[in-house]
Amino acid sequence: MPCKERKTIMINHGNKKNVFFNKLIIEQIIIYLLPLCLLVPARASALQPLVDFLQHATQLNFDNREARATAVQREREASQAWARLLPSVTAQADYIRNQYLGEAAIPTGAPANGGALPTRNVIITPVDQRDASFSAALTLIDVAAWDNIGAAGAIREAQEARVAATMLEVQKTVAQTYYQIIGAGAVGRAARRTLSAAQDNVRFIETRVNAGLASELDLKRALAEVERDRQAIQDADYTTTTLRRSLETLTGLVPESDTVNDSTVLPTDDLRDEKPLAEWTAGVDSLPSVKAASFDRRAAKLTAAASQSALYPAVSAQATERATDATGFGQSPYYAIELLATWKLLDVSGFQASRAQRAVAEVSSVRYDRAREAAAQTIFNDWHQVRTQIEKSRAARSSLDASRTALSVAREKYASGKATLLDVVQAERDAFSAEVTDIQAEADLASSRASLRLSAGHSLEAQ
Repeated sequence: MPCKERKTIMINHGNKKNVFFNKLIIEQIIIYLLPLCLLVPARASALQPLVDFLQHATQLNFDNREARATAVQREREASQAWARLLPSVTAQADYIRNQYLGEAAIPTGAPANGGALPTRNVIITPVDQRDASFSAALTLIDVAAWDNIGAAGAIREAQEARVAATMLEVQKTVAQTYYQIIGAGAVGRAARRTLSAAQDNVRFIETRVNAGLASELDLKRALAEVERDRQAIQDADYTTTTLRRSLETLTGLVPESDTVNDSTVLPTDDLRDEKPLAEWTAGVDSLPSVKAASFDRRAAKLTAAASQSALYPAVSAQATERATDATGFGQSPYYAIELLATWKLLDVSGFQASRAQRAVAEVSSVRYDRAREAAAQTIFNDWHQVRTQIEKSRAARSSLDASRTALSVAREKYASGKATLLDVVQAERDAFSAEVTDIQAEADLASSRASLRLSAGHSLEAQ
């Protein structure tokens, strides 16, 4: 081969070599400077603290409002039951237009000299008759009414317990939604970081393709990764948007941050174990849901007793004062006092109603047992859920560290020609998937700890 031609070939080979090293330098700059670019803040905003949403939910949540309104209703019904034993006063005024005057002359003494009998004219029914009466009635003995008062009071207490139970359930839903929003937002930010890196990768591969150091297939794969990351962003944004709307509906508080620029991060959990399960279940009888079932059982028993007591005698008193211009042979005004005792000697319907109410009381006892067991079961499930989520979070953190290390190694090997673009793409997918898994594990762990406390009757607002 002529020396001139050989020299030309060597120069061309040297140029290709220089291009390769230049691209290698560019890639290294992209790899190491990209994290620094991601650290630059971009007009970020944070979601309000969880306690703000909990406080608004206490006042504005529909379930809480309905529970409080029902509690007021039960309070009024209990007062009504008491009022039935209080004295009642009635006033009545009558005007009667009679067609004929009814009157009579009655003797008032012995005949006078000459045989004339002294008389007095008495109006029996005047043409314009006016009457006025006032009466007061008081129940003296009514065992059924007393039992009904106790039942109404128990129903009121049950509803007050339900208000507290509803508040805990609402807090649980709010906390779960809140942590899901933060998790979805974190997934969206991770997807955007991955998209930015994928776009930089596309530009880098385009340069390599133009230099003859990469194939068109590599470029197509890089472009496909960009589109996949965009789909992940859309999914995360949709989830975040719908969850934010749900949180607003639950609490009546509009989230301040927006979907894209929300910078709220999940609290870093120390992965500590919860206290023993026995300590969580020790106070199951004091839980609002269990107390509500207990008061329901008591109300059912008192209602059954009242149904049976309806067969007992009832004693009442009534006093009446009446004034009229149709006195006839009497006096006006005049009063009357009445003492009344009522006893149903035969009431088959009342007897059957009493039996039915006793069956209702048995049903309430079963419901109480079920409510108590359900509360203990929920605490049991939540406690074990926390243990499981701790292990999942620990494994997810380890997997994330490993996948990030694998991605860094794959990029370095690809830059040096020791790995294919497919290896880098797979490593990027694994890293993104590991980050999503870690975010979900952290969100689930935070939600599980909150659920355990709420199931055990501890309000999150007080913490």
